[in-house]
Amino acid sequence: MAKKTYPITKFRFIAVTLSAILLAVGIISYFALGGFNLGIDFQSGFSQRVQIAPATLSLTYSGEDTVTLDVSNGDVSLIVRDGMGSRYLEFPAATYSTADQMAEALNGAVEGLSAVALDGSAPMTSLITGFGLPATLDDSALILNGANTDTSNYITIDEMRSVLGSEAQVQIVSDEKLQIFQIRLANEDGLLEDELSDQLFADLSGEFGEDSIVILQSDFVGPKYSSTLVSGSILIVVVAIALILLYIWFRFKLAYALAAIITLVHDTFLLIGFIVLLRLEVSSTTIAALLTIIGYSLNNVIVIFDRIRENRPLLTDLTVMELIDTSVSQSLSRTLFSSLTTVFAILPLAIFASGAIQLFAIEMVFGIVVGAYSSNLLAPALFMWISKDKKDDSPSPAAKAEVKEIPASPKENVEVPIPTAERKLSGKRKKKK
Repeated sequence: MAKKTYPITKFRFIAVTLSAILLAVGIISYFALGGFNLGIDFQSGFSQRVQIAPATLSLTYSGEDTVTLDVSNGDVSLIVRDGMGSRYLEFPAATYSTADQMAEALNGAVEGLSAVALDGSAPMTSLITGFGLPATLDDSALILNGANTDTSNYITIDEMRSVLGSEAQVQIVSDEKLQIFQIRLANEDGLLEDELSDQLFADLSGEFGEDSIVILQSDFVGPKYSSTLVSGSILIVVVAIALILLYIWFRFKLAYALAAIITLVHDTFLLIGFIVLLRLEVSSTTIAALLTIIGYSLNNVIVIFDRIRENRPLLTDLTVMELIDTSVSQSLSRTLFSSLTTVFAILPLAIFASGAIQLFAIEMVFGIVVGAYSSNLLAPALFMWISKDKKDDSPSPAAKAEVKEIPASPKENVEVPIPTAERKLSGKRKKKK
């Protein structure tokens, strides 16, 4: 089988220049944009996901029994416990489709239960659930909210930011009309979680009404935990790169190891610059993406370096540049196809997913593209410069003696057969032969 040899090493200065420009863009972006967009994992603060939704039903209970209410996909269920045991009552949204119909059904179900439809025409399928459900009913009103269904009238992210101030980080989750917001507050004053939650709820209820605020998720990270997570994440990446250096040094030689490590550090910093430039949130998912990309790029680099090492004692009449061109060309289809296959598998998540999964997919797509570029263009060039005039990288006389006669050195775009080598067999394989 023949393959075309591409002049990979001729593009080494272009590759280095492009990498330097991209790294410079990342560094400038870091200082110009004020550093990283740190998530709640890496900074002391409070994160809460809230939904602004109109009140739909109000329920109170004044009886002597214990009544527990739950909501699932618009279906309302009641568990009534008394001295005789428990009763389970279910009110499906398919039967009671509006708030008026549901209120009428609930009022006649349990003695002492009062249900008032605050928005009688609201569909029951629009009911949302947050903290506090299942809930035990008493004489204090329990408010059930329904998601906004008006596509032309909803609270925008700019309105939310104007209410909370410039210090709060606000993001929209899902469709804008659903009015779900992820809000992050820095904890510079060292407040407790309850104090931050009450402060946020007061700001929102003062603008949108107390009964319209539904808390979907709440997270709090203290200063000690966030600092520990930052130092631990940095240590993980450094240790991973150091172990990779030792592995490649043991498997190959120092020149290969240095070229591979510089390539991996290059890929890591390019991905970090990409995250800074697009203001992507830095969270524990980002660390997972970094480590995944390091492993993925390392795999491509090892494939290429392994081919260079195998070809070195075979193609003794080639210069270092021609040897690298031939070796990379032989591995090019493998590295490119594996990278494209992975990108095509992850791309739908980067486009259609949301939240942490989408961020992870976006970072993975960029990292795989950068890894394919650096492993085929940058790493071979670095190896060529590092190993230049190294005596320990030259093939041994015994290796030269085993080399069969091969065609003249391939030039640009010339067909060259893949070299093969006779391997010495030992043990069981030798007996079978």
